[in-house]
Amino acid sequence: MKRWVTVLALMLMAGGMAYGQQTWKNETLKYSLHIGPIKAGEARFITRNTTFEGRKVVRMDLIARTTSAAEKIFSMNDTLTTYLEADNVRPVYFRKSCNEGGDVYTETARYTYAQDGVCRAQMRKNYMDGRVKERTESSRTAVYDMVSVMGYARAMNTSGMKEGQHIDFRLVDAAEILDECLIYQGKETVKLSGKKYNCLVFKLVEPYMEKGKNKFRDILTIYITDDNARKIVQMDIKFKVGSAKAKIVE
Repeated sequence: MKRWVTVLALMLMAGGMAYGQQTWKNETLKYSLHIGPIKAGEARFITRNTTFEGRKVVRMDLIARTTSAAEKIFSMNDTLTTYLEADNVRPVYFRKSCNEGGDVYTETARYTYAQDGVCRAQMRKNYMDGRVKERTESSRTAVYDMVSVMGYARAMNTSGMKEGQHIDFRLVDAAEILDECLIYQGKETVKLSGKKYNCLVFKLVEPYMEKGKNKFRDILTIYITDDNARKIVQMDIKFKVGSAKAKIVE
């Protein structure tokens, strides 16, 4: 169930930036998680303009908790924090503190950028038993973490995009950098609590090899409002066994 943290963070980047601008709002958004008829958890996403090591940044805090009813299936008590450069949507520091079913750990990533655009990510994972995993990696492809990646997605201009178009990026996770992909699925109308939302639809997939062929494994489908707010209103999440939904609370 650790995939919950990733998909929550992707969803909860829904607040903050007006499409096509580097303008961020101070706000708090709320979401609910559902497994079938069961309300499985809640999350808050807090966006604040601030400074970090002398530069103007946006701080984003994701706080996610499962309900007592869901704890028989899985438990989660997580806080993720990202500092993002306000003017160019690049992450500078990420911290993740998790307690997932008794699996307690922290992760950090510090990003630096060379003049040629290469990103250097210094990553560290601290385990409850004292073990430490460290790795530093450089990449010419943009690198994001679980929270900052949706700043990139929401800032995209989709006017010239075609259905089925792939958007590749790299994601910091567990002191490693993973290759990920968003696939643009076109537009769809979503109805939630009596409201209709005209949405852009993206599918998040993980690339893998099978018998020498490149294939993609579905992780979730993201519904983003097709307006300046660019709010993610729903996510359909797939696990190895079963599925779940995450919905905005307005």
